[in-house]
Amino acid sequence: MDLHLGVATGLALLGVPVGAFLNVVIERTPDRTPLRVAREGDAFPAAAWLGVPVQPWILRGPGPRRRRWLAVEVATALVFGALGARYGDSSVVLPLLLLGACLVAVSAVDLEHLRIPDRITFPTLAVALPAVAVVSLRLEVGDAIRGALVGSATYFVILLLPHLAYPRGMGFGDVKLALVMGLYLGWMGWTQSTPITGPVRLVLYALMLGCLLGVVFGLVHAAVTRRRGEFPFGPALALACLVVIFFAPDLRI
Repeated sequence: MDLHLGVATGLALLGVPVGAFLNVVIERTPDRTPLRVAREGDAFPAAAWLGVPVQPWILRGPGPRRRRWLAVEVATALVFGALGARYGDSSVVLPLLLLGACLVAVSAVDLEHLRIPDRITFPTLAVALPAVAVVSLRLEVGDAIRGALVGSATYFVILLLPHLAYPRGMGFGDVKLALVMGLYLGWMGWTQSTPITGPVRLVLYALMLGCLLGVVFGLVHAAVTRRRGEFPFGPALALACLVVIFFAPDLRI
């Protein structure tokens, strides 16, 4: 079996239990309920694998099985599998899995609640920074850490400006999420010959694609909900980020 195919398959399978855990995060993070505390009215009981709260299908109790539960697990498996297929022979894939899980979770929360919780964004950033640094040093490209910081700052500032000009059009949750997305875009865009322009270029690619997807998502959201005005922009930014990350080796040439 081809190495990348084997890694992609293994990571896709890993995405199923990770997606199950993300469902707990999505369900309980918006109202700040502790992950390991079962709530009255939960449609399924909490279970734990090695102390980690998850809710796999086989252990879910009676009650309506909302389509979102399955969609999150499938989305996580697809994201993990795609990253494994692209970067499976490199330790780079490990920090990228964290990004993929974060973006799946924040997208689902944004779709349901029209906001992106700091309780997902900031812990992800706190883990991503050292993870990116460790992998960069292991690959002997320590300067790539600077590229990651350049990307993070660039994306944050770019989204902060429209937020300050029109807060209803660009939520601050999207701006804070840009710190995480920009970190990875800058990291993947860095090369020795383009230490600044490379990271900035990938951020701009992700932003442009995110805006295009945002228009499509906004139209679909308005058609489905029959409401105009505010709509979740986070999923469009998240998908654009993942697409650019996937094609980063080609885009930075």
